[in-house]
Amino acid sequence: MTEELVSLKKRHNNRKRVEKWLVSNHRYINITAIEKEISAPKGLVQKFVKYDKKIHDKWIEPLYSVIKTFTSFTLR
Repeated sequence: MTEELVSLKKRHNNRKRVEKWLVSNHRYINITAIEKEISAPKGLVQKFVKYDKKIHDKWIEPLYSVIKTFTSFTLR
């Protein structure tokens, strides 16, 4: 039961992070490339950014992982 609550809270936090990042950085990214990377339907992110259409739950985790790798700069 508590694992379920933690999972729901984590998903909710990831959704907030993804949505906030997309809204603030949509001018600087190639939206189509991100959609192709996760094999999402064409226009999924654009519809969210432009028309405020909700992104389905199943796309939040793949978007989160792409954005996480995209934004984590590591020096070698």
